[in-house]
Amino acid sequence: MAKHLVASLLLLVLPLVGLAAEETVFDVPALTETPLNPKTLKVVEREGIVTEEVRFHSETDGDKDVEIFAYFSYPKDGRKLPAFIWNPGGLGQASPGFTEPPARRGYAVLCIDFPQPGYRSTGDYPINTGLELGADPKQAPIYHGAVALLKAVSYLTSRAEVDSERVGMAGSSWGGFFTTLMIGIDPRLKAGSCLYGTGSLQLGNIWWDGPQRPNKSPDERERWRQTLDPAWRLPIKNTPIAWFTGTNDKFYLLPAVMKSYEMAAGAKHLCLLPNWDHALPSEYPDEQVYAWLDVHLRGQTPFPKVSPVSVADVSGRLMATWRYEGEAVAADLIASYGDAGNWQARYWHTFKATIVDHHCRVELPAAALPCFVSGAVVAANGIRSSTPLLRVDSSALGITSAESVPDFDGCSEWGGFEESQMAYLVRHNRSGQTRWTPPLSSDAKEGQYAAILDVPRVVLPPILSVATVPHRFSCLMKADKPVRIGVQLDAEQQEFEIGSEWTEVAMNLTPANTLMGGIAATITSPPGATVLVDAIRFRPIRPRNE
Repeated sequence: MAKHLVASLLLLVLPLVGLAAEETVFDVPALTETPLNPKTLKVVEREGIVTEEVRFHSETDGDKDVEIFAYFSYPKDGRKLPAFIWNPGGLGQASPGFTEPPARRGYAVLCIDFPQPGYRSTGDYPINTGLELGADPKQAPIYHGAVALLKAVSYLTSRAEVDSERVGMAGSSWGGFFTTLMIGIDPRLKAGSCLYGTGSLQLGNIWWDGPQRPNKSPDERERWRQTLDPAWRLPIKNTPIAWFTGTNDKFYLLPAVMKSYEMAAGAKHLCLLPNWDHALPSEYPDEQVYAWLDVHLRGQTPFPKVSPVSVADVSGRLMATWRYEGEAVAADLIASYGDAGNWQARYWHTFKATIVDHHCRVELPAAALPCFVSGAVVAANGIRSSTPLLRVDSSALGITSAESVPDFDGCSEWGGFEESQMAYLVRHNRSGQTRWTPPLSSDAKEGQYAAILDVPRVVLPPILSVATVPHRFSCLMKADKPVRIGVQLDAEQQEFEIGSEWTEVAMNLTPANTLMGGIAATITSPPGATVLVDAIRFRPIRPRNE
């Protein structure tokens, strides 16, 4: 595992090497010249939007005749419209709910059922079960998903409603994975927009590196990189592409996102939201994904373009600076202390920056440990433009600090159970994750609400930290009768006596540095008791935190 951490760090800070070689997997001319044999199965009109259920041929794979089912929506009487394919999160089944909203923006939109088991398309390939490569990449399930999308582009460009010179692709999660892949494969695509999902997955991913997963060898990772990885072909493509993601996405780790961004040769955009996993706040909806397509398929105002951030010693203070083109109303710097690794569980600080004449500036607290930073500007419409990550070592810049890291609370996103914190949990649950969203009590020690332990064993939401630094876990608890409760943090476990008065529960833990990161945290309570918990915190140990 340690060598993968080193590799992740090197790939974040070294220049691009190893550009894509000649295509050996996807014979695009041969795959796209086979007949489409399109059929329209059903047509409905709703509020000026026409939606068709369609079917077309994808490929003949041995004795399999792979036919693709899709929804196609467009404004009534539309002709020569900008168009795109939407790839759903988890490669869920196609729905008019994916095609009709963007059709109301003036697009022609296609969403396919991928050729998966139980879907309306044929083929029965287990595409979204993992990153299986096998002996022959052309027999891998992902290969057949990409072929289906090649033929989906062919279908779009065959329609009179579509301007074949303005066709893009967008998607979420697995859909972003395939969008990144297809931008490198299909020269007919003019823009790609990814809500999560990326390439460079050889650097780490939940399918290979998650708990109880088989760890792939360096040779297997390299073979993946040069065959089915979505980022491999990006250096030889000038197609604009954007990635919108949280810094702590456990499916698509930040080093993979950053390497894919680095490799993209065309116009590119990056939006990083600190301390979010595989979800984004409500103020960052799918609108931003469509907005990138608007720029490149409809000629609308470009996003702000940011320069890389730099950090220097200015009169004994670490000052971060970056500049931007376009218009912005705010700027900030996010920073995460600790060296490479712990990507899912890293805590990210946010420091507000000042803007003067398109230049952004903010002081970065020095620390004994290095950190990763990214600057950002926010436009009036809420679009966030982030810089690539930069590794900063305070001591190497001539500034030393006795503090290992600045103070923070690794449970601050959810640990008080207030309205915004509950929204954080709910948004992650809506993205397909399972996070504890407890019933609330107004009998709170701090703020308006405390959480009710609604099951005997509660798995706490992810706790953020700095690996290798000692932390103190604490919370306040009370019960309707005297009880013993158990708290477990990874392998550390303690029991505490809780009564009818608010009582502090505390224990220490030093998180290990692994590629994924993460602290397994639970609270157990006896059945038949009503137990409340409030003010859950996880802070680096320092004298004032004891």
